[in-house]
Amino acid sequence: MPSVIKGYEYDIFISYRQNDNKYDKWVTEFVSKLKFELEATLKDRLSIYFDENPSDGILETNQVDKSLSGKLKCLIFIPIVSMTYCDTKSFAWQQEFLPFKDHASNDEYGLDIRLPNGNFTSRILPVKIHDIDLDDVRLLEKELNGALRSIDFIYRSAGVNRPLRPIDDDLIDNPHAAIYRNQINKVANAIKELIHGIKYKATGQQVSPTVQTTASITSPLDQMQTAAVSASLPDHISFKVVNSEKPTIFLAWTSFDLKSTREEMVITLQKAGFNVIPNLDCPSDEQEFKRRTQEALAASGCSLHILSNEFGRRFETNDELSFPQHQFDEAKTLSESSEFQSFIWYYNPGNKELKPSQEKFINYIRNNISRNMMFSNSLGTMQLVDDIRSVMFTESKKEMDTKDTDIFFIFNSQDEPDAQYITDILGNEYPIETMNILPDGEDQYREISTQQIPKSKLAVIYFKYAADWALPFIKQIWKRIGGASSPTPILLVGEDEPRSNIARTFKAPKVVSTVVPKNTIPEEIKKVYIKVLEL
Repeated sequence: MPSVIKGYEYDIFISYRQNDNKYDKWVTEFVSKLKFELEATLKDRLSIYFDENPSDGILETNQVDKSLSGKLKCLIFIPIVSMTYCDTKSFAWQQEFLPFKDHASNDEYGLDIRLPNGNFTSRILPVKIHDIDLDDVRLLEKELNGALRSIDFIYRSAGVNRPLRPIDDDLIDNPHAAIYRNQINKVANAIKELIHGIKYKATGQQVSPTVQTTASITSPLDQMQTAAVSASLPDHISFKVVNSEKPTIFLAWTSFDLKSTREEMVITLQKAGFNVIPNLDCPSDEQEFKRRTQEALAASGCSLHILSNEFGRRFETNDELSFPQHQFDEAKTLSESSEFQSFIWYYNPGNKELKPSQEKFINYIRNNISRNMMFSNSLGTMQLVDDIRSVMFTESKKEMDTKDTDIFFIFNSQDEPDAQYITDILGNEYPIETMNILPDGEDQYREISTQQIPKSKLAVIYFKYAADWALPFIKQIWKRIGGASSPTPILLVGEDEPRSNIARTFKAPKVVSTVVPKNTIPEEIKKVYIKVLEL
């Protein structure tokens, strides 16, 4: 199957070391999962070149130049970056990585593509399956002409450095660990953005982001003014959203053990209405790191520094100074001379010993809190982000009318087909209002939920694939409607497939949290609703 762009043999080329596919066929499984994810993400059917058989494909005995003219003439190059990939003598490096970089740099589109949102990204999309040596990071950054931006499939645990597998999603013992299913989705979304950017350059026509809509189960929301949110609330619920510019927050690079925590924080902050920078991996070169830090801080109105018990990478020129400490010092200087706000979160899961250097650093922070600085040891991200929002956002009260109803059913657009099945059943017996929240519209409809829930006898928050959305959402909504004093109970109900949902529960007063099979969810909601009526 040819590429979606005329003149190209393939859309995607998978480059890897054969050794990384021998033990458990990790690369083979990755490509298989990626194909399914791409089919669900793009309307175009993309072609992928993947040489699974070590005795086939481009061999060292072939005339490589002729082979490359076809197989490497592709739009996107995905190197599977392992502990052995960055071997400058290897076939993958010499005959795949470097030739693609050369071809792409000199073809009509160039190596860097402008995305629909205005950002630029490389046609080389690294997928990292091991934490690699610093020399390898520097080699990649040299060839990529900038900081390494990879999508990581790494299982992180004490003394472990191996690829993340799909089965690990069912064995999660750390709520901040990377989830294979999410990482595959990130790769597919990155490819989608690249394809849109290339098409725009090829045709000169902007490829618009997908706008999702949903059919109303009760009555439609007429002439909705924002495409970011789709909801099936009745016409008479009117609202207005303040069109304020999003504040930009500098999310400091962290010590190695907090990398996945930082990635999750990026998503939480974006959903809370922030622009988050820097949006690339921490540079390995010390001077480049300092320059990037200074530039990002200058473009931000506040900073967030996540600290653990680890001190972090030290400067080679000063081993008493860590990268996280340098970023804090720079932000502190800004806070003292301007209205720049700095937030420090000491995240201590309690399973690691506090390093002496880090203890000294944290004590220094606590003893030198100045104006425009806040130190927190909150146990969760939502409370922290709420505190940041209360400082950084000045927003008028949203105005709306609300309606008394029996069940207010809230779900994420990722779960729309399954949610509609459930609400169709419930709607035959009870008055029900529904709200379908798209990722970019969560902030706008948080206020609607806050005011509509007290007018309902039972609020239901449902999830299947959107567990990462549902948990932060219910925690914030529960707090905003009064917590234990709320007049309306909340039922958080999830499906037991995928299996990782089993651990996704929330315990709090006036909240019922359960994960059950799909076919029992309507009855579960009815059971809780009947108990509410009996109170």
